[in-house]
Amino acid sequence: MKFKDLKLKKIPSIQYIHKNILRDEYAWLKQKNWRQIVQNPKKLNKNIKNYLQNENRKKDYFLHNENGLKDKVFKELKNRIQNIDSSVPNKDGEFEYYYKYKKNSEYPTYLRKKLGSKEEIILDCNQEAKKFKFFNITTLEHSHDHKYIAYNLDTNGSEIYSLNILKLETNEKTERPIPKVTGDIVWDVDSKSLYYVSLDINLRPTKVLHHILGDNFTKDKIIYHEKDPSFFCSISISKTKKYLLIRSGDHETSEYHILNLKKKKLFLFKKKQKKIEYEIDHHENYFVVLSNINKNKNFKIFYSNEKNLKKWNSFYFKKKDILILDFIILKSWLVRLERFDAKETIVIRNLENNSEYRLKFNEEAYHLTLEDGYEYETDIFRYYFSSPITPKKIFDFNCITKISSLKKIQKIPSGYHQQKYICKRIFAEGKDGALIPITLIHKKELKKNSKNFLLLYGYGAYGISIPSSFSSSRLSLINRNIIYAIAHVRGGKEKGYDWYENGKLLNKKNTFFDFISCTEKLCKEEYTSPKRIIAQGGSAGGLLMGFIANERPDLFLGIIAQVPFVDICNTMLDDSLPLTKTEFPEWGNIKKNKKFFNYVKSYSPYDNVKQQRYPHMLITGGITDPRVTYWEMTKWFEKINDYKTNKNLLLLHMNMDAGHSGSSGRFHYLKEIAMEYSFILKICKIKS
Repeated sequence: MKFKDLKLKKIPSIQYIHKNILRDEYAWLKQKNWRQIVQNPKKLNKNIKNYLQNENRKKDYFLHNENGLKDKVFKELKNRIQNIDSSVPNKDGEFEYYYKYKKNSEYPTYLRKKLGSKEEIILDCNQEAKKFKFFNITTLEHSHDHKYIAYNLDTNGSEIYSLNILKLETNEKTERPIPKVTGDIVWDVDSKSLYYVSLDINLRPTKVLHHILGDNFTKDKIIYHEKDPSFFCSISISKTKKYLLIRSGDHETSEYHILNLKKKKLFLFKKKQKKIEYEIDHHENYFVVLSNINKNKNFKIFYSNEKNLKKWNSFYFKKKDILILDFIILKSWLVRLERFDAKETIVIRNLENNSEYRLKFNEEAYHLTLEDGYEYETDIFRYYFSSPITPKKIFDFNCITKISSLKKIQKIPSGYHQQKYICKRIFAEGKDGALIPITLIHKKELKKNSKNFLLLYGYGAYGISIPSSFSSSRLSLINRNIIYAIAHVRGGKEKGYDWYENGKLLNKKNTFFDFISCTEKLCKEEYTSPKRIIAQGGSAGGLLMGFIANERPDLFLGIIAQVPFVDICNTMLDDSLPLTKTEFPEWGNIKKNKKFFNYVKSYSPYDNVKQQRYPHMLITGGITDPRVTYWEMTKWFEKINDYKTNKNLLLLHMNMDAGHSGSSGRFHYLKEIAMEYSFILKICKIKS
């Protein structure tokens, strides 16, 4: 045995909030220099580091490679990925831009090809990544004259990027990288400068800067500074390439400042108004606006003339219960992505005669996304389609001919036969009568049986909907007769904006009870039974896992909590953390509002650990994660260890080289999935 039975010391810490006492014996795990640790884990306290490394060894011991199963699962996962692969080229003028994966490569090689010429390498990420344990490029943008590229690079998983600029003619960096930026890059139309967003001392994106090629970045001009710490900045370029669009916002309010790229004149589009969101783009001489203004809770599309920004005209009549998710504006077309009753569709509007055409999709559950390409004067847009049993397909749709051309289909090299699987949608009834969608995927021959094992995934926060999309990884469970299910609980937008609002603030417990209702429904319908269910969720979905672990451990055989947000009281009381203030609309300002504090404390997983029998649990984290920090899941893990009254597995996996999203590299990342699946197979006692 290569690990010791280490325990974290307990140092009493007490906060008095609204005449309540908040006790925390592990508060000391948050070091004063935590910001430096996120950027450089070597600064981590040695005792904490030794503890985490010991828990990693303990996890490895209990998930040892019995019968070679973990290696077998990893091999399965890897063999379902196309080893030599490439993206569908994206046209911009006379060039096509795309990327390729070479044989056994972890990272892409970015390329371009001039029509009728040979392809040229823009950036080989595999060469760049050799000296790093973590490597992630979030954005790569070419200049409008095609002479330069700029890309943002994260080399430790902290999501703190450096901006790099490369001259394509010489394949050399033009200057030293600009540090502490986000993933946003917008080239100016002159191709001699670009815009980016920098992070402040608390790692919040607050400033938009203009960088002229060749200048020292310390001299970069601040174009916009968001001084409200609850509002984060992001930037994009309008489809017409006439404007820089500067967005600032939180989870329920947004505001745009717009820079005319020719005149370099900045103006406010519409002043922020609490709980009013809007997104904009530009078309000819007017702006296109997607907003929930005027009680359009599920959003509506408007247009506003450049000369009269205050007057918003409606594009068309829309049913109130249809949620608009996204739109693309082309010179002659407006394309929108809609959702109704947990199903999406695409609608194309002809801007010349106002006629509309709706694409139809026949599967019971599926997922659609739009890709906004480089070009504006085109009649073609791209969309992606997949379902839980249909591998991803990429289509180019011609708005004139109304024909979808298949450009690529996801291949499963090890073999995949769609007809062997079934996907269905059922509904559970919540405590208040709400109907909660559940997506089920399993082998067609598998029958209803209370002895079936089932994995139930849930999230339910920020209005993020869990897509009913394809995953080749989950086949390693399904092929072993484990049913895979997704609970589309409140807190997402699967059933419109109301579905989101009824799962946040003082309605947050609906998320948790919906998940429990889905679990009970699956048992009642005899898809499975209590103690044969594994629950899984990450980040805010980890909060969901924490609640059910405390309140309904009787239902679950095991729980996987990935980077779980479980120390919610302490986190939401700490204004120095990057996300705290911008998350007040989601959880409430518990420091100022007693009602919010009492409600949050009543469900906070860390504050409600109790002496009881807990399911088998695997808890994961990332040492450089600025969103859900390393101490949060570590404290929770140790507290459960203090209180649990049974000998079920309780394992902690802390990735010492990555952050919120786990390992980088398309194959290396699979090792974490293989670890999670080996945990599932171990507690289900499946040995082959």
